[in-house]
Amino acid sequence: MKPRSRRIIGAAVVLVLIGIGLLALRTLPVFPSSAAEEIAADLTSGSLESPVWSTADSQQRFDAVVADLAEAVPTRRVTVDSVDGGVSSSTATLRWEWAVPTGSSDGPWSYTTEVPLRRSGATWAADFAESVVHPDLQAGQVLAVTKTPGTRGRILGQGDEVLVSDGEVVDVGLQPSRLDDEAATLDQLKRSLDVDPDELADRVKAADPDAFVPVITLRRDDYELVKGAIVDLPGTVFRTRMQPLSRTKDFAAATLGSTTLAGPDEVAAEPEALTPESYVGTSGIQLLYDRTLRPAPGLTVLARPAPGQASDAGAGTTASAPLHEVAGTDGADVETTIDVAVQTAADEAAKTGTKPTAIVAMRPSDGSVLAVANADPKGAAWDRALTGQYPPGSVFKVVSASAMVGTGIAPDATLSCPKTTTVDGKRFKNAEDHVLGDVDFTESFAQSCNTAFVDSAPDVTPAALSETALALGMGEVDIGTDSYMASVPEVDDTVEHAAAMIGQGKVLATPLAVATMAASVAAGSTVQPLLVLPDRRDGDVPAPDQKALAEVKAMMRQTVTGGTASALADVPGGPVYGKTGTAEYGTDVPPRTHSWFAGFQDDVAVAVLVEDGGFGAEAAVPVADRFFTELNS
Repeated sequence: MKPRSRRIIGAAVVLVLIGIGLLALRTLPVFPSSAAEEIAADLTSGSLESPVWSTADSQQRFDAVVADLAEAVPTRRVTVDSVDGGVSSSTATLRWEWAVPTGSSDGPWSYTTEVPLRRSGATWAADFAESVVHPDLQAGQVLAVTKTPGTRGRILGQGDEVLVSDGEVVDVGLQPSRLDDEAATLDQLKRSLDVDPDELADRVKAADPDAFVPVITLRRDDYELVKGAIVDLPGTVFRTRMQPLSRTKDFAAATLGSTTLAGPDEVAAEPEALTPESYVGTSGIQLLYDRTLRPAPGLTVLARPAPGQASDAGAGTTASAPLHEVAGTDGADVETTIDVAVQTAADEAAKTGTKPTAIVAMRPSDGSVLAVANADPKGAAWDRALTGQYPPGSVFKVVSASAMVGTGIAPDATLSCPKTTTVDGKRFKNAEDHVLGDVDFTESFAQSCNTAFVDSAPDVTPAALSETALALGMGEVDIGTDSYMASVPEVDDTVEHAAAMIGQGKVLATPLAVATMAASVAAGSTVQPLLVLPDRRDGDVPAPDQKALAEVKAMMRQTVTGGTASALADVPGGPVYGKTGTAEYGTDVPPRTHSWFAGFQDDVAVAVLVEDGGFGAEAAVPVADRFFTELNS
């Protein structure tokens, strides 16, 4: 090999060696600064694999320290603030930033820690210590996280009255190990709380001796009423907590809805939004607006002894003061149009129904739904007031009469009211086989003569009947929560059309739709209902015949002063206008019937349904009487 070639090769080897040396200087902790950078990178990634760590169990100890916090706040960043020291020892100052939940308005949680570095041969090394992660951590301590659920949003009514908010409840339970006389305790709980002692005894038997066996959850006021009888019973134990509560147990219960504690699966699916103490909606407005009402949880970071860590290891026996706190964000309120006084009157009235009963009250001047009451003597009631679809029966004659007036049939026109009439072989009859003979239109309406309306069906086209129902606000509309209105199809069968004239056949309506119909008559214009704000109504409805509405309004007054709703003639307050209804359903002979009333007083319109209640005047009218009386008391 020529000398020149050897010089070239030698130079190349030197360059390679220099490159390897430079690479080593950059990748090995041969300087304090490179050691600090490696430490920061490891702590950010969570993998302590760099040769800088001299402690054999560094990874294990680090994982234990950050496990709880990393689950709640998975994103962190560690950087080097500074490195200071001499030739054999130095100190790296690290800046930690944890991306705390969005409930914080202060940005990431930031602080600094110090890591002592020492020269070890040609490189620098560091020992892992808990204080590397947080300066306040002692040996044997870890970062522990607790989440606070925050305050669920309220449901508000007219005038920002609070309808649902957090209230105190008492969980009544039994501890089996403390039951000295089980039979006596269970017998007293049955008398005081109306619980099933046999079912409770089975659960006590299956539980651990020191378990809390739930008996019942009571509002604080209800608990105080029975406290004296149960608080000293052997084996009883009590817990208090806060949960969303309506003004009373029955207050618009089916519509406002209910909540329950989030289950383990729900918390696991949404750990950023839920804690085991969080409440989630399960029905009604609480369910539909759950995301609005939910709070964002708060977060507290504490220094606590590691699980199994002895107190003499420097970890202490109790948690320190919080190292960091993130305030939760309260849930947003949901505004409704419910009026406390009107709802209270409706709830009281609905409870007087002999069968499942629904009431909807609304304000004709603006369509605000003021009350939605549901009651069932046999137990909890579903929201039949807003979603139950029933044949409206004779209350639908408000629509039919409006359509008839629109065709030119005057209130004083003579109509025949025989006991029965037949349309294409289908026999129609009056309730209780009433016969009025030849009477004027107003009297036929006030006495609810079916045959007069059936015989008038040829004067009203199916299209006109359907359009009149829409003009009286019975078409579908977004009230802000789950609801239905009415179905009045344009039938092409003469029998079906005749049945529709008296609210039978294929005609269906909810109490909400019937209340809206009455409200439209009261207002003299189309009313569309609204329950949950903001207003989503589009107002796209056909305009009613205002002259026809005025004349039907007079007929409704006659129904109260001298017709089937005369029991309401003397209720407190202003004049009442109304229409009763008896709606046949099913295949029984004779058919079973729902009981209806629709009417208004001043600026409050109301619909009452008593399911399977019989004649309207006998079941729905007394409920309406109680409603107006309560409202004006």
